[in-house]
Amino acid sequence: MTPAETLPKLKRRIDDYLWREDGLPIQRLREVLATKFEPLGPVAIIGGLVRDIARKGKVGFRSDIDLVIDAEPARVAALAATLDATPNRFGGFASIHPHWKVDFWSLPNTWASAVGLVRTHTLADLVDTTFFDCDAICYEVQKRKVHALPGYLERLAERTIDVNLLPNPSIDGNLLRAARRILLWHFRPGQGLRAFIERELNDESFDRIVATEQTIYSNDVLSNFSGPRQLADALLGDEMPTQFSGFGEQLELPGFD
Repeated sequence: MTPAETLPKLKRRIDDYLWREDGLPIQRLREVLATKFEPLGPVAIIGGLVRDIARKGKVGFRSDIDLVIDAEPARVAALAATLDATPNRFGGFASIHPHWKVDFWSLPNTWASAVGLVRTHTLADLVDTTFFDCDAICYEVQKRKVHALPGYLERLAERTIDVNLLPNPSIDGNLLRAARRILLWHFRPGQGLRAFIERELNDESFDRIVATEQTIYSNDVLSNFSGPRQLADALLGDEMPTQFSGFGEQLELPGFD
């Protein structure tokens, strides 16, 4: 499936997946949303699910669920305690449910909001908080509404990926994600992401992200490169490497770490 052409068409894809699928996993997800998270306030699904369905339809979605709840941090923390959730990086929680792993944050505790980089008055403001522009999209559950950075779908169609917000506390993590997305998605980095890669990719960071990738992913790709120079040439050069076409895609993304 090709990238969604318009936000209404994307909304239709997401609505079909979330509310009309009758498989047991999606039934369980609807139950979790309705009984655990929605009672606290407005809920948005950010990043992975929305992004991947925008790119390739429901067959493209392979990541966990990332939620942001427009509720006071204390109420979200209380929910985390009842779910036996564990703190994740930058103020959120990770919880395991039947068929799903769910990471969730209160809106004020998303990293960019907590450190004062972005004012998040509503869930729509989440599109200004992500490091990558391809993650700058969310689906508001109760309203069944999509919020996206201007030009979001056009950039997907052009197969470009760029930085949406700097600074960010997870330099190595985003360097690793940038490399994997460029190589596995066959995308081109925009000017901001090119500058980020040129600035942050060196001998030390290369060794760290190669080791991290081998720990986290079953389909590691960076070990195919001899060092940072070869990797940089592949990420920033005119010729897109083709040797990773059969590797499959691991489309993870917590939008905040």
